[in-house]
Formats: sequence, structure tokens, C-alpha cells
Amino acid sequence: MRIIVPIRQILDPRGFTVSPRHERIFINREEYIINPNDKNALEVALSLKDAGEAEVIVIAGGQARLDDALREAMAMGADAAYLLTDEVLAKTDAAGVAEALARGIEKIGDFDLIVVGQETLDTADAQLGPWLAEYLGVAQVGGVRQASISDGVLRVRRNWGAGYAEVEVALPALLTVASGANKPRYPHGGRIMAAYREWQVITWNSEDLGLTAADLAPLTQGRGRAFPPERTLGERLTGSPQDVAAELVQQLRLRRII
Repeated sequence: MRIIVPIRQILDPRGFTVSPRHERIFINREEYIINPNDKNALEVALSLKDAGEAEVIVIAGGQARLDDALREAMAMGADAAYLLTDEVLAKTDAAGVAEALARGIEKIGDFDLIVVGQETLDTADAQLGPWLAEYLGVAQVGGVRQASISDGVLRVRRNWGAGYAEVEVALPALLTVASGANKPRYPHGGRIMAAYREWQVITWNSEDLGLTAADLAPLTQGRGRAFPPERTLGERLTGSPQDVAAELVQQLRLRRII
């Protein structure tokens, strides 16, 4: 069984601050991490690998710095990694990356399952899974929390309203894994060293994928940034419970809330 997991990177939230007052983002430390939800997806794939014979391949498209994310994924347990990058791919938008990933997955070939994180932490973009399912012509199951294989049948537990639903999925298929669906494993120390000293990340450019600059022209354009109003602190009420309750009711009536 061959499982392919697309990996994305985001700017580490611990390295920047947002100032609504100045309407600016201050980057104090420019460091990138694997999108946390993509780690949830990788954990689902690795759990399927642990339960039986499976090959897990990670793939990423865009900036050359994604090489680090792919090596971390291999240290976590992935068997192979593919990086799609060049000057054109580095400048495309999310739609262009999705098309490049679809071409890359087709070039790898013979996949049984694609497992994608449902959304990105920075922009809440939740389009990659649907895009890939459409490009590749496979069925998609969203909101996945668990997956298992028994007697050759893939069974998936997914979000369903306030509860869960269990479904059986015909392969090949694509799963989008819900944010926080599991606790991703830590990279193994020995595999971290091997990922940088021994293992190779296979690199393809846009020409290798049969894509031109026109194919990857961004469909979106940044027009600016909007910031929420600066948070204002509320008023703290003190005194006995009876006095606080009476004062609270009075304030709510003055504001015509009750």
C-alpha cells in the first residue's frame, strides 16, 4: 500500500507578534515549522504503516526551504520525500501549488491513499484536499480523525455534526484529517541524523512536471492586510457575591443588554 502525504510549512507563531495599533506584523525570528495539521495527517499515515505493510511518501511544493520539513517528516517515519521547487513554483499561489502537487503525485504513480491536513494554521486555508481530489479524480472523505485497514478495507472515523460517523472507503481515495485529530509522534534521534546525512530528497522542477510559468501564474493577488481593533480590557467588579451580582445587573441594564 502506498500512502502519499502533502506537507506544508508555516512561519513559527512563536517568532512574530501582531500589533493592531500599528497595523503591522513584527517578525522577531523568521523560522518555519511543518503546518501542525499536516503532522496530524502524517500521523494517520504512519499509524496505518505501523499496522501493516505500507510505504509512506511525503511531498511538498513551493519554496526550497521545504527541504527541512520533508527531512523532519522522514525522521518521523516517512520512507521517501519529493520536493517540487524552482523559481516559478516558489512564486505561485496555493492553487498553483495544488496543481503541481497533483502532477507530482501522478508522476510518483500507483498510490492507494492520499492523506492531507484539513487546513493551515496561518491562513485557515482548507482547499488543498478538495483541489487534489478534483485534480486526481478520487473520492474524498473530510473531517477524518482515525483510519484503519481490516481485511483489505479502509475504515474511517470522521466528524459528523456533534458526533462521529464511521465509513468504509474504496481505494484509491483522499482523506482530509481534522485539526487536532491526534498527537503526532516525535522524530527519532537516529532518523534525524540519517535524514540529513544519508537520505535524499528527490527534487523536481516545473519542467519535470510538464508545467509552464503560465500554468502556475497566481490566481490570487495580495491587496493589503486588515487588522482587528485593539483589544480593550473590561472592568473588574469587586465585593461580596451579592454586591457584584447587583452591580453586574445594573451595568447590563445601563447598556440595554437586558
